[in-house]
Amino acid sequence: MLSLIVTLFPSATAAAPSVTQSAARLLFASTRTSDGNSDIFSADLAGEAIVNLSFDPAPDVAPAWSPDGTQIAFASRRAQNWDLYLMQSDGSNLRRLTEDLAYDSDPAWSPDGTKIAFTSSRNGNLDLFLLTLADQRVQQLTDDPAADYGPDWSPDSTKIAFTSWRDEQQEIYLLDLKSPTAALPAATNLSRNDAPDFDPSWSPDGRRIAFISDREDVYGLLVADLATGVLTQTGPPGRSIRKPSWTPTGGLLAAGSWQNAGRFSNNQGIFLARPGAIGVNFMVGSPHSYDDPSWHAATPTPDLPADRMAVGRPLALPTTPRDPALMKPGFVSLAGVQSGGRNLLAAQVYPSFVELRQAVINASGHDFLARLSEATRPVDFQISTASYTSWHKAGRAFDTLFSYSAGGRTVLYIVPEPIAGRLFWRLYLRAAKQDGTQGAPLRAPVFNPSSRTLFAPPSGYFVDFTALAAQYGWRRIAAQERETFNWQEDLLALEYWHFEQRDGLSWYGAMALVHEPRTLERLFSVERITAAGTRTSIIPFLGLPWALPPTAITASFTRPFGPS
Repeated sequence: MLSLIVTLFPSATAAAPSVTQSAARLLFASTRTSDGNSDIFSADLAGEAIVNLSFDPAPDVAPAWSPDGTQIAFASRRAQNWDLYLMQSDGSNLRRLTEDLAYDSDPAWSPDGTKIAFTSSRNGNLDLFLLTLADQRVQQLTDDPAADYGPDWSPDSTKIAFTSWRDEQQEIYLLDLKSPTAALPAATNLSRNDAPDFDPSWSPDGRRIAFISDREDVYGLLVADLATGVLTQTGPPGRSIRKPSWTPTGGLLAAGSWQNAGRFSNNQGIFLARPGAIGVNFMVGSPHSYDDPSWHAATPTPDLPADRMAVGRPLALPTTPRDPALMKPGFVSLAGVQSGGRNLLAAQVYPSFVELRQAVINASGHDFLARLSEATRPVDFQISTASYTSWHKAGRAFDTLFSYSAGGRTVLYIVPEPIAGRLFWRLYLRAAKQDGTQGAPLRAPVFNPSSRTLFAPPSGYFVDFTALAAQYGWRRIAAQERETFNWQEDLLALEYWHFEQRDGLSWYGAMALVHEPRTLERLFSVERITAAGTRTSIIPFLGLPWALPPTAITASFTRPFGPS
């Protein structure tokens, strides 16, 4: 059994690989659509000529090139259930591969292109199965009470690497396809580490496996040498990286955050890295989710209409704030919603909250936002554990319930996501319908706020509330704002419940839309804000007309926002 030891080589500081134009194509799943739905995209290696290949109202995920680059297998919920589909590399000739009432996803082509390994829940929990394309025969590969998922073939077709929860945590396992056929193939634990290890990917020469690990308390990309057991770190540390994939020449693709995370973390993309190098080249990126990148060396740009093409390269968030004069002033009552504090939101953001509430009901079957822990705070509200300059006072923040159940069963689940040295949380809702028409299975470790421990995700289907909220402009914040906070001990360090919508406004600009100027001048002088315990370094960023401009602060300032 391999003993994997992290070793950082001097080459870890090498420059990022360059990208040259060629006939090769980059394949990935992303929500960079007008409605926030996940579709399958391809782009040239300059990160341009991006094409939406699947273009369907249903979510399409987990794309995989066929070995010859002429076809793409992927998973979709087009028929009100998750199944595998096949299309040509230009998105044409769609064909359904599986028609089972269970969840089918994660297609992985065999090197000879005759079979597809995939993840399915058709036996009650996630296991691996094998589909033979010639006769549509399905063979079960694993049968364990714990979840097995995410298969990836070795180049010689003799083994499949996958992720499993068999040891009550995520580990990398190997399936020996040459084991006796009278029983299921033998599976062995490759990683054997207390930290979560997942998303394995074989190198083209079969000598290494890249995977994601939380060994350094943040999801990073590691490469294991299968002969020596030595690990090398690759790509930027602290970016919550996922889904690595090798290029034909031995480079590595992965999805991750493409800007250092501020208190909001929204920018994601696909990067290219050299094994052992920290520097990367981001090929595509935007304020959307990205997943499952892969590269094929000889696939031409699809010849499709111009309206199917999209702008490439990393797209920055807008830097020019919206004009407050064009925004609705005042507050609006949260009709039909129970909330702590004042049962109001700013008139400008109220419609997006109503739309989000309905979208959550449609997606999950739960009216999760019918009750809130808190919405708007009184303008003079002040306690030691909350910021005096909170966005709650501007009517542009809400706090969800800390826990949520229905029918005696837990509905709200939270998952930690460390990004760029900060802790974020992702909220999931257990779908009311467990027939595959809502949500998808959970795979990440789930946090128990009561015991402050992580546990294996429960079986079933779950809806990503955090992703839905982002579609309607409501963003989560980093919870771990103060260095003294510990999310395993301090309640405030969790803060998974808080969502904001800023519209590019300064805090004072947002406050001026809902409060009288005399009130703001009286309550939010520099002296009063300082006396309330606000860090002086934050004050220039609040947009106060009577405070010093931001240029007065030192360049070392890195955290402009206080706790909510």
